[in-house]
Amino acid sequence: MSFYISLGVGLLGFLPLLIVLWKHQRIKNLKKTGILVTGVVEDIIERRGYKGSRYYQAIIQYYVPGRGTIRSSYVFSYGGKKPLYARRQSVELYYRKDKPEKFIPKDAKPGKAILIFVIVIALVYIVLSFLLYDTIKNTITSG
Repeated sequence: MSFYISLGVGLLGFLPLLIVLWKHQRIKNLKKTGILVTGVVEDIIERRGYKGSRYYQAIIQYYVPGRGTIRSSYVFSYGGKKPLYARRQSVELYYRKDKPEKFIPKDAKPGKAILIFVIVIALVYIVLSFLLYDTIKNTITSG
């Protein structure tokens, strides 16, 4: 029983890591298989997030053959950084052929800081799972 509880805690720590790795892979695949076009930043919207932190949302317009002009949004610049884009700026982007409204700017890079953070979280959960296993095992054997 204690093994399964500690295993569950350890696996729970890997969940954020798996999500971040999945997103990194998705970006990599879209850059490899997506269709490259040039879009235009139609608008920049400043938003407020958790505890008033500032981030920006760009509304980008681009043309897709057979579908016409598509307007889609892209969130960027977390943590109060200045906007990466300006209104009427041209932006190269990759979109999915099967879902053209899903796109990623050509210059987008996966967040390495987030990856390092979730690796640390996974390691902490592994250590906690071992400590929990020892604690539960000692409690059961002494009781």
